[in-house]
Amino acid sequence: MKKYLLAAILLTGCFQHAFAQADARAAPKEKMFDHFVGVQLNGLIREVFNFSNNAAAAAKNPYLLIYGINLHKTGWGLRLGLGYNYNSTSSNDGITSSTAKINDFATRFGIEKAFKLSDKWSVGAGIDGVLNKDDDKTTSIVHSFDTTTTETRTLLKSYGGGAMAWLRYHVTPRVLIGTEASFYYITGTQTNTVAVTTSQPTGGGFPIITTTETVSKPTVSQGTFSSPIVFYLIVKF
Repeated sequence: MKKYLLAAILLTGCFQHAFAQADARAAPKEKMFDHFVGVQLNGLIREVFNFSNNAAAAAKNPYLLIYGINLHKTGWGLRLGLGYNYNSTSSNDGITSSTAKINDFATRFGIEKAFKLSDKWSVGAGIDGVLNKDDDKTTSIVHSFDTTTTETRTLLKSYGGGAMAWLRYHVTPRVLIGTEASFYYITGTQTNTVAVTTSQPTGGGFPIITTTETVSKPTVSQGTFSSPIVFYLIVKF
């Protein structure tokens, strides 16, 4: 009986050791997707490296934030770019007061193919669709015997698309510096509205108010090439 009990204990130990080796040799789960999140660096670069007294010209790329998701094996993926610009200014010299508001939104969405050149360099190319909306308003008030208020609004809705390509340097496996170039053809309708309101005082105390409004809707079409002068700090995960 003691022999059978000893044999059972030894057999149980062998099974545990065998399963432990199988678990240790289990292959890790293969990664399916690579995610990339980037932010434009040019504003920071201008602040740090602009040694002249004049402000450096802003790079013309409206996409402040970018995101991409690519298949780890093939490099095929989707890409998204978002940009928003809001600016409000005002002035008043006692006679003329004016305010200006810029409210611009830009977005793009497309497909791409990424290629690995080496451990430090990768490139990609693809096609984007583009959708933009620019809404800019200016109000000017001139105070005199009669007060004249001029309101100007420019609303541009545009869409289009085109080809793009990018180049990235891998500072570390998860931190990259990249730049890109693109050619987009964009078309849309621009609505220009100018409203002039005049307030003339009268002896009765109630002013005479007249308003004249002019509206025009030109069609805007353009092909725009963006050279690779914009840099992005990109995190891969």
